[in-house]
Amino acid sequence: MGDHTTPLLKKVATYLADHENSGAADIILGYSPPTSSRPSRRIEVGGRLTLTPEVIWFHAHPLNFARSDFGIPVEEIARLDDVSSGLRKKVRITLRSGIEPTFLMWGIPRFIEAVERARSAL
Repeated sequence: MGDHTTPLLKKVATYLADHENSGAADIILGYSPPTSSRPSRRIEVGGRLTLTPEVIWFHAHPLNFARSDFGIPVEEIARLDDVSSGLRKKVRITLRSGIEPTFLMWGIPRFIEAVERARSAL
């Protein structure tokens, strides 16, 4: 049996910080959500997702304007949904708190399957 930090899956991904309920205000230092007086500008943070048995880690590439390294505890995940539209392949991770971080990535079915396996092993 591997330890709790052994990577189960690594994926190149983009965190869509401006997506509704993304949790970006809690994750990205200085981020403020769009308002009616300050319309949304697209904030996408490129990086890598690493799934371990207990946490999905997102590590931003060093060249991003917005730095956002964070972890999503697997036990806090309520559901995962493929919310792709056209060529933009997206997965939404819904947490028990209602926060819904969304990521742009390829290979969503494999990612969802790996996360579901980690969830059921807890």
